[in-house]
Amino acid sequence: MALPALSHPDFRRYFLGSLLNVNAVWIQRVALVWIAWDLTASAGFVGLIAGLSLAPSLLTGPVFGVWVDRTEILSAATKTTSSMIVLLCLIIAAISLGWLSPLVLAIAALAIGTATSAHHPVRMSLAPRLVPPALMSGVIALTAVNFNVARLIAPVIAGALIASVGIVATLAVAALLLAPMLLILPTLSPRALPSKSGPVPSLGTAFREGVHHARRTPLIWRCILVMAVFTFAARGVLELLPVIADGEFGRGATGLGLLTGAAGAGALVSAGFLALSAERVPSTTDIPTRVYIALLASQIFVALIAVTPSWSMMLVLIACLGGASTMVGVSLQTVIQNRLADDMRGRVMSLWIMTGFGMAAFGAFMIGTVAQFTSIGTASAASGLIGLILVSALLFAPKGTFAAT
Repeated sequence: MALPALSHPDFRRYFLGSLLNVNAVWIQRVALVWIAWDLTASAGFVGLIAGLSLAPSLLTGPVFGVWVDRTEILSAATKTTSSMIVLLCLIIAAISLGWLSPLVLAIAALAIGTATSAHHPVRMSLAPRLVPPALMSGVIALTAVNFNVARLIAPVIAGALIASVGIVATLAVAALLLAPMLLILPTLSPRALPSKSGPVPSLGTAFREGVHHARRTPLIWRCILVMAVFTFAARGVLELLPVIADGEFGRGATGLGLLTGAAGAGALVSAGFLALSAERVPSTTDIPTRVYIALLASQIFVALIAVTPSWSMMLVLIACLGGASTMVGVSLQTVIQNRLADDMRGRVMSLWIMTGFGMAAFGAFMIGTVAQFTSIGTASAASGLIGLILVSALLFAPKGTFAAT
């Protein structure tokens, strides 16, 4: 069970603050892609904005992973949270002053992506250090439930806000939801990193240590490869929901909220299952079988999206895809986190972030580009087919095929 983690006051406070934060992140994400669609009605541009908001994790993620492992974690969390608030306020100002254009939005998406690439290794390192190591699985499962409750609720709220009070008010709500964490962080006492003697290694050397550790730990490396295959197709489609909601079905911002909420509903079911079944000390020495089942199913769901003419059936498929996404992501993250020392967590998890966000950015951009010249259905079909080929190659390869030699 995951609930014992909430018996620790520090994690309980952090969890409550994080509940508001992840709602803010989802509202922000829905708002940005809706602005992109509203400005251009271009599937390619929506894919570009989704990609720009995720791509910095490929470039700046390694730097921030090293930074997290050598800095004071609460100060880092304060800086990343504050930066996201400031960026949202700047976007609000640009819209209010009439300065918003596709170029300005692209720059804003890139800036938010950079801030997010710093924030993710911070949160992945901070939460596990607020409880004893034996409760690590519970922390990961609860944060997954937190994330996916927001994924269910926030997009619906975002769609309703955009439709009723406009995009500026929607972004303002996101900024306000981020602020309480700035009051919570000073009250936390995370577990200290082990002290080290000798000179501090350079950023490059420290990052290579993280890569070496992941490569020399076959189970961790296989988890990262599985995540790369999954995110290319499945997560790429989930980043292009505005194109499906309005471009294919003409449902507008409200439809986007419902479609993203459907993904959240499926994700919530998976997250609830994982939270209830979380073990205090996981004993698995391999990737759980459920991950491979969800991995194969997700590519089938992506392919079926291409031939689904019904809005209600599309909601069901997106819900299934959201459930598969959470099953894969949370299960793999749990396996990795339970095998990391605190002083290696930031660097190795930055690889995880690079993989997840980078491949999602690449997938969103490629699917959006194909959809621009054909249709979202054709793009989804091609993505699902490529995904099935990659999944099969990874699934049937001997376990040592991708390990370091």
